[in-house]
Amino acid sequence: MKKKKKVIIIGAGLAGMSAGSYLQMNGFQTEIFEAYSMSGGLCASWKRKDFNVDGCIHFMEGTSPNEVFYPFWNNIIDMKSIDFVYFDSHSVVDDKEGTRIHFYSDIDKLEQEFLTKAPEDKKQIRKFIGLVRKLNKMKLPLDKPFEVMTITDKLKVAYTMFPYLLTMRKYLNITNHEFAGHLKSPALRYAIETAFVGQMPLFYSLMPLVWRNKKDTGYPKGGAALISSMMEKSYTELGGQVHFKSKVNKIITDGKAAKGIELDNGDIHHCDIVINAADGRTAIYELLEGKYKDKHIIERYESNTFKTINKTLYIAIGLNRDFSEVPRKIYFHINKPINVDKLTTMEHLEVTHYCDDPASAPAGKSLLALMPEAKDWEYWYNMRQNDKKKYRVEKKRIADEVIEALEYKFGNIKNNVEMIDVATPATYIRYTNNWTGGQISWLANKETFGKPTTWKIKGLDNFYMTGQWAGTSGGLVNVVMMGNHLTQIICKDEGVRFTDKIQKK
Repeated sequence: MKKKKKVIIIGAGLAGMSAGSYLQMNGFQTEIFEAYSMSGGLCASWKRKDFNVDGCIHFMEGTSPNEVFYPFWNNIIDMKSIDFVYFDSHSVVDDKEGTRIHFYSDIDKLEQEFLTKAPEDKKQIRKFIGLVRKLNKMKLPLDKPFEVMTITDKLKVAYTMFPYLLTMRKYLNITNHEFAGHLKSPALRYAIETAFVGQMPLFYSLMPLVWRNKKDTGYPKGGAALISSMMEKSYTELGGQVHFKSKVNKIITDGKAAKGIELDNGDIHHCDIVINAADGRTAIYELLEGKYKDKHIIERYESNTFKTINKTLYIAIGLNRDFSEVPRKIYFHINKPINVDKLTTMEHLEVTHYCDDPASAPAGKSLLALMPEAKDWEYWYNMRQNDKKKYRVEKKRIADEVIEALEYKFGNIKNNVEMIDVATPATYIRYTNNWTGGQISWLANKETFGKPTTWKIKGLDNFYMTGQWAGTSGGLVNVVMMGNHLTQIICKDEGVRFTDKIQKK
């Protein structure tokens, strides 16, 4: 009987657990080494008093059995056992004058909302909605990564995508800000610029509207903790093993190939294959000491092509009040700007409540969450390192100013606050070692569209990478899909026939 190849995976986030699960399905022996005391990585929840703070999931893509992303989840966890919430309106935006625009999930309702609130922009609205309807018909060919496709596979992809190529190319070159600039209605222009990231290509904002219209995006009751625990349970039931509080200090090589890892405590573990599913920069420049870099690695980390997404704070507020009468996510202008750091000033707030999830708060109470930008991540990191008292004071100041703004907008807030928790870029670095303390890696733009995933480094055999730093964006379903794709690549390299089904004993 052929001996199973041993694979060591660095990082027990969703990327690592997905890769581990699919590798276990294909006869590999895997072990995951995780620096923290629990799995999930950035897909994490934490308890504060009576409230469960979901630090990750606003929505989860790939929830419809009829759509292409669903199998990547369902091959690992039982999706039918999860109670998903689908929102009639994904978010609302209130402008300075009090005009409210709903971003309805149903595309017909969204069109009517835009036309009612901004009839002077009928032409642009029809064009916008027409694009969503066109993309609604698109089935992304995602079952295989490019690296394992045959000529026939590639021809099928070209045939499937041909009707959409010109649309994609055009709207990858138009940002949300540029599109909004063509609108006559101040209310609709403000709504688009506020709800969509200004410098991101319009194409990337259209696709979530497609997924919501198809009910392929929902919120799982139980949140990040539920999803992470289900992923870990599935992985271990498949025979995988997770080592917690096991920080990797070095990837061992013989000059040409990866041979194992060395932990912070000096322990050495040998293997046939090493996969980094944790922070990419740490792996390249620390664990491998910067000795292995090809043109794709240099382009990501040493050029201006790839830019990291702006970092954020995460402000959680527990209220002794039922907030369910407020839209689930609301953006609104604030009269008094809030200074976050020397590079960032808040002029509007984005508030999400979790009243649809009983796990988030006791009955009659509510968990609110905000994620304002904090562009100067080094300011927060250095302050926590050098002046923890000031760090705590600054976190409290910002939380207090946010609560004042909420009081002005909604009333009956300040006297009902029972819990405040503020995470900063320094927090994310501390718990996940994510470079720059961001929750998502690279900014998706026209420069990075179509760039190859850095699964490997030329010149180093038996080493692979997965997760958001290896791809061109973050997102839960994306990193879970990457675990499937990476396993297909490894199976091809090792001469193993790939399967995405659990093997019956």
